[in-house]
Formats: sequence, C-alpha cells, structure tokens
Amino acid sequence: MPQFDVIGVGIASWDMIGVAATPPVLGQKQPLAGRTEMGGGPVATALATLARLGAKVALVSAVGNDHYGDAIRAELAHFGINTAFIATRPGSSHVSFVLAEPGSDRRTVWWYNEPAVFADLVFPPELASQTRALLIDSHLPAALSAAQQVRAAGGRIMIDAERVKPAVMELLPLCDDIVVSANFARAVTGLSDLDAATQALHDRYRRLIVVTAGEAGSWACDGGDVIYTPAFPTQPVDTTGCGDVFHGALLFALLRDDPLPGALRFASAAAALKTRGLGGRSALPTLADIEALLAS
Repeated sequence: MPQFDVIGVGIASWDMIGVAATPPVLGQKQPLAGRTEMGGGPVATALATLARLGAKVALVSAVGNDHYGDAIRAELAHFGINTAFIATRPGSSHVSFVLAEPGSDRRTVWWYNEPAVFADLVFPPELASQTRALLIDSHLPAALSAAQQVRAAGGRIMIDAERVKPAVMELLPLCDDIVVSANFARAVTGLSDLDAATQALHDRYRRLIVVTAGEAGSWACDGGDVIYTPAFPTQPVDTTGCGDVFHGALLFALLRDDPLPGALRFASAAAALKTRGLGGRSALPTLADIEALLAS
C-alpha cells in the first residue's frame, strides 16, 4: 500500500497578513485593523487541508536557511505534513505580504524569494510509487518530472493552474484533475463565458476540468454536462488560501470516491469555512465542520 495519500510539489511560504481598516490607497500611510503571520503557499495549504481532514501527506519543496525557513518547516509539521523531503538551502525563503479586505473577495499579495533556493530541486524517484496522488502547481520546475513519474506509477495527479505559461501548458496533459482559475480558463480558450470555457477545456484535454471563480462559484466537466456549483454565502474575514483549501478538499473527496457533484459541494463548503479567519490556515475546517455546513 502507498505510504501517502497525497504528495505535493510546490512552494511553501511565510505570509505576513494585514487587514485593511479602510479601502486601500497606494502611496498613502494607512492604519491596519489587525495583522498576523503564518505559513502559506498553494500546494502547502492544500496539503494542510488534506491533513486536517485525515489524509497522510508530504511536501517536496525547499526553504532558505533563515528564520522564515525554520518557521515554515515547523508549521508544516504542526499541521501533520511530512517535511522530510523539504531541502534547506542558502538564501531567502519565500515570503509574502498580504493585504486582506474584510467583507470582500479581494486580497492583494506581494511576494519575494531567491530562485537559487529552488534551483535544481529534484522529486525523489522512490516517492512515485509511495503515493495515491500528486498535487502540483505552476511554481516549481520539479513538478514536471514528478508528474511524469507518478503518472508512470499509476497515481492520480491534480494541478492548481493559476497563470498561463509554457511550463503549465506542458503539465496539463499529464494531469487527471485540471483545476484552473477563471482567468486561466478565459485566457486559454478565448471564451468569456465560463460554462463554455469549461466545456472547451474538457474537449481539449479529456480530463476532469474544474474552473474556480471565488464567490461566483465553480464550473466542472468530466464527460457529461457542465456542473455549476455556487459558492456558500459568507461574510469573509479574509479570502487568502480559499482556493488552496478548495483544491485540498476536492482531492480528499475524489480520493474517497465521492460523486463529482458531492465532491464539488464538499470543496466549496471547505473554502467557505476558511474565510472565517485571517490567512490561509487559521480557520482550516475539520471534516465535522464541513459535514455540518453541508447538512444545514
């Protein structure tokens, strides 16, 4: 039996999050209504979600040899993520500055890292047969070799695709579950209607396609009609990490063989519950939390 349910390949970050007290204006000094710090990163936060739900997970990544790297590694371990495959290298870890706007689906992110920290990162070949699924995003070149190896070993592969770039387009045919942003879907297909864009992406790749659009909901197609799943209504404190939580919860549901409509509602509920707290991980839902919202 595989040792892990999911292995992720992606950047793990340290996020410094500020809450806007008033509508933000560039070029002016403005007070914050609150602030916090915690780990972040698309794949890393999705893995934290999976671990919270009971999955066995590991992350392949790198951090710098600074105090942020120590904090990133410690918090990942706190959430139950196996950190044995995270390299520590000279340089700056990935850090992000996030401005959250309470009550809004909008937040702004600035980030910094040193490419040398992530250069030549290798996916350990022995891991390909030790996981049921691989979760990747568009940030690390090692995702390509990881996807090739896990696909050859018969594992499931999900990608979180935010931006259109050559490396991402090369990855898409290797994936079983292609989860993309609304902007990505429109850019690739040239279609503004997300129902049509979802269908067009499925026609091209013949894989499960999920297009996410925040508070507008999601669209999915896996061979039949396009399924629209509305977002659960919320008064968000912060939407940072909502998409990452959605991806983690969706993969959890798919791995336990939930029918697609139910898996999409499960993921939508998880993302809605995350909006209760600042940052990507302060309000990660439990399985009981999600089931309670679905039953309400």
